[in-house]
Amino acid sequence: MPTLLQSLHKYDLSHLRIIAQLWGIELLAKESKEAREELGEKLLNPELITEVTESLPAAVRNALDSLVRNEGRISWEVFTRQFGLIREVGAGRRDREAIHLNPISTAETLYYRALLARAFFDSPKGVIEFAYLPDDLVEQIAVGG
Repeated sequence: MPTLLQSLHKYDLSHLRIIAQLWGIELLAKESKEAREELGEKLLNPELITEVTESLPAAVRNALDSLVRNEGRISWEVFTRQFGLIREVGAGRRDREAIHLNPISTAETLYYRALLARAFFDSPKGVIEFAYLPDDLVEQIAVGG
């Protein structure tokens, strides 16, 4: 599965700033590439991971624990049925409405904290879409949680 840094590649600078804000991190970089690298490094701090994951509401922590128990991935269909959908909005609406401050689901809460991503992976049933937790975060959360 992808690492945190690989997972951050799909996010624009504004989304990266949202993630930093929700983790209580000051993001100094002014361009996306540097911001991804800075954020990727800062989010892998074991103490910060523990602080953020322990502050999650119980239902959100349950979803995160479910990912960890399943080696970091669950089919997207099963995950969203159990933990809700993520609104698909453009960057303008996301920023204008600050939807990360009022998530509609457990999945959306995890998504805006970079604790949930989605991608297609090979499986015994063929290529299917999965909800996943980046590999390096799975390792840290499994050890710390």
